[in-house]
Amino acid sequence: MRRYEIVSDSSEQLSDWLKEQVVAFNKSHWPVQRQNLGFRVSNDKGEVVAGIAGRCFGHWLLIDWLWVNPEHRGQGYANELFYKLERAAKELGATKAVLDTLEFQAPDFYRRHGYEEVFALADYPLDGRRSYMVKAL
Repeated sequence: MRRYEIVSDSSEQLSDWLKEQVVAFNKSHWPVQRQNLGFRVSNDKGEVVAGIAGRCFGHWLLIDWLWVNPEHRGQGYANELFYKLERAAKELGATKAVLDTLEFQAPDFYRRHGYEEVFALADYPLDGRRSYMVKAL
């Protein structure tokens, strides 16, 4: 007999377990593995003031996170982090990059770096916009 139960807790235990299952299944179908890649900028106290993280996966650089402390914005950190991440990804064989961003985050910044929107979710999550952008490296 099947038993279905709703899971709505905030532990993300089910989500993490499902992700592990899908990743294991996918590994058996692709000859490449994801390779984590990132850079951080620290101040003299060792505090992280900016960082970027993503993964190389075959020909693709998948950019997950870019963050700069509000007190350090406008000082070129994001530009330099983007340059370093893309260069490192190319050295690992990436020829394309993909990211997603929300309309209040940095779509214009990414456009200035050569990214083009290929898909967008309107009304995300209610009345915003989530853009998916790509670039040839």
